[in-house]
Amino acid sequence: MIIKTFNFEKYVDCIIKIIPLNVAIFLMMTLYRLFFFFYFKNGLALDGLYNSLFKSFLLGARLDIATLAYINLFVAFMFSIFLVIKNLLLFRISVYFLKIYYFLAFSTIIVLDIIDFGFYVSFGEHINILIFDFFSDDTFALIKTILYDHRFLIALISLFIITFIIYKLIAFTTSQLTSKHTIIDTSVFNFISKTLVILLIPFSIFCLARGTLSMFPLGKFHAQVSNNQFINNVALTSVHSFCDALDAKISQIDNYVDIAQKFNVKKEEIDTNIFNKVSSVNSMAEEIKPNVVFIILEGFGELPILYNSQNFDVLGELAKHFQEDFVFYNFLSAGKITVHALESTILNMPQRPFSLQITQTSKAFKQFSSSIVLPYKKANYFTKAIYGGSLAWRDINNFLKAQGFDEVYGEGSIKNEFRHQWGINDAQFFELILRELKNSNGQPMFIYAMSTATHPPYETPPYYKPLNINIPRDILNMMPGETKYGVRIFESYQFANRQAAKFLSEIKSSEFAKNTIVVITGDHNLREFKATTQEELFKKYSVPMYMYVPEKLRKDTDVNISGCHMDIGPTLYDLSFSEAQYTAAGESLLGQHLSHVAFNSDGFILSNNKAVLYNPENANITYFNFNEKTKMLEITQETQEHKEMLEYYKKVVATSNEYLN
Repeated sequence: MIIKTFNFEKYVDCIIKIIPLNVAIFLMMTLYRLFFFFYFKNGLALDGLYNSLFKSFLLGARLDIATLAYINLFVAFMFSIFLVIKNLLLFRISVYFLKIYYFLAFSTIIVLDIIDFGFYVSFGEHINILIFDFFSDDTFALIKTILYDHRFLIALISLFIITFIIYKLIAFTTSQLTSKHTIIDTSVFNFISKTLVILLIPFSIFCLARGTLSMFPLGKFHAQVSNNQFINNVALTSVHSFCDALDAKISQIDNYVDIAQKFNVKKEEIDTNIFNKVSSVNSMAEEIKPNVVFIILEGFGELPILYNSQNFDVLGELAKHFQEDFVFYNFLSAGKITVHALESTILNMPQRPFSLQITQTSKAFKQFSSSIVLPYKKANYFTKAIYGGSLAWRDINNFLKAQGFDEVYGEGSIKNEFRHQWGINDAQFFELILRELKNSNGQPMFIYAMSTATHPPYETPPYYKPLNINIPRDILNMMPGETKYGVRIFESYQFANRQAAKFLSEIKSSEFAKNTIVVITGDHNLREFKATTQEELFKKYSVPMYMYVPEKLRKDTDVNISGCHMDIGPTLYDLSFSEAQYTAAGESLLGQHLSHVAFNSDGFILSNNKAVLYNPENANITYFNFNEKTKMLEITQETQEHKEMLEYYKKVVATSNEYLN
């Protein structure tokens, strides 16, 4: 049939004719993934990995299809526009632009693959934010190094050949688009059928671009299919890796702020040596050399615990352990998001205003002397980091390895039974921790573990039967408009706590009871809580810190002391070492009647019965009295204690900024 105008028949014809081109490009991308696998597998023993490898290639195919779908969204939109314009001559002219668009898009994929290949050769990682250091390093020397590499010529020839083939494929396809003849007769389609097709095609392409029907679009985040990192890397694409790196770099531009100047802290007052400290004398720790398990639970906020009861039983069996052991309730999370907690606890440093997270910068690949793991490494501990989700999240795999952990495990290290959107459920999370602790073979261990489960969409395994959850009115008042998840929030929270209790019971009933310290805290409060007044601010920021300490290692402890995430490392050093040197901005919380200042990334400062809210942006200050029983604040006038708290906060944050930079 000869077409004289751009109509529905021509629209369908164009869609059909671009499919072979995209299939050809998809096959090229698959061939590159096969080449990548065989080039880098380095004698990898595949026994027991075939299932993971299949998942990796399947995920890689989905990521490739998603990339092509993103490219074709524009093309489908253009075809839809011409259904309205209907001018066939104008369409033929636009096809020349389409030829350029396709060539640039597909050639960019090939170029990124070649760059990614070279990056992997150098760093053993896909493209990340370090790629941008090419221009801040000795660029000329790097170019010379690349030119001298024998693979550069091969890559250049490959690029020429592949892009030539792509050009020919595109040229053939576009010539078919401008043909007056169509390969399909749609005259039998009625108006409703045509409308459905016109709506379905772009919607289908959008779904393919998204890659999944789950909460989050398919991306680098999902590439955690195995405990073998190389198998995970096989799935990743250069396009997704580059987009993640670019996003991190854009958010980094013009971000540095001289905090000392901003806070009016004199340069001569800044001395990073104040972070060099020594743990207390502890002869029993030298004798026992205790295991240390440091757990951060997703969303383990304090507010629900304050209302725990038989009708609102969010603690479950964990209440028993809270009664038996140490729990700090005047405790602040480092910030409002998970990465704040991760960095502050790993680096023993506060979160700084005006600054990017370390994991989003090239500093993620640098080992800091303040790393929580280093004193344990020096004491011949075997150190492990466990994350209940994908290690590709914020590239924490690289960050954790750089800080000195012997092994780093993610969700791929355990069977993903009843997996939730962010990783493994908490039953499996604690199972993994206990498994690794039992594999210690007599060598003392330091385990740092972070869960992911108490997080939207708040899923629990189908077998779980929750205890009573009748949400108190006071809590509902702090959750304005929260109707999406309802009681599921607290069922998920309760499930995590009960799994923690099960883990603690197993520890206490085993040989680990006498030689294992366990600390559990939250990364931040539950996300849905909103402080409707300044008087409720503490409840918004607070997380509990629980400590199980074997009888022989227990020290005088005032659990009413104010503390925050950066204080956990120094506290653990006092319990597990004797006169060990370490670097930290925080202070140990052990001892009686201590006066300590805690603070978070929002400039909320707490010490004993006083609090300050300092806005780093505009230097606005609000002073409070703090009621330790009700956990409520009351606005008051400035006192000398308030002034000293604020000065301490500014000095520590300014000094930490100097240290971390």
